[in-house]
Amino acid sequence: MKKSENLKFYDFEVFKALVEIEIERINRYKKSKHFAIAFLYFPSITRILEENKPGDIEVVFKLKENLRSVDVISPVDEDFVFLFFPETDKSQAQKAVERLKKTLGLEAVEGVAAFPDDGKTTRELFDYLVKIMNDKLLPIIEI
Repeated sequence: MKKSENLKFYDFEVFKALVEIEIERINRYKKSKHFAIAFLYFPSITRILEENKPGDIEVVFKLKENLRSVDVISPVDEDFVFLFFPETDKSQAQKAVERLKKTLGLEAVEGVAAFPDDGKTTRELFDYLVKIMNDKLLPIIEI
């Protein structure tokens, strides 16, 4: 895995566009067969990433150490981060997410969706992630 020197952070609209472009690229050129997207839910991670406080900068360095330069992070709100893993299958993406959770040492709920297994369109992939979110987070919220 090539470590990231320039970790990419994009807003969610750009993130969705990247997913659409990747689907079109795969369908047109057939060089790659898959990619994965994921979400991580953990309190205040977006604030930590955006503020880069000296005490919290370690989180950003840990992300850079555990993601490739081609991977993308999209902070959505204070508790959610979406990840894009080009040319990565579901099991590889799940391993990356588990590695991130372990390295960050933060409690997190995660979900992974892979093209084409979990969806062949952007909508299908995000619907799949929403289903995972509902299945995993609603029990937490109801408590």
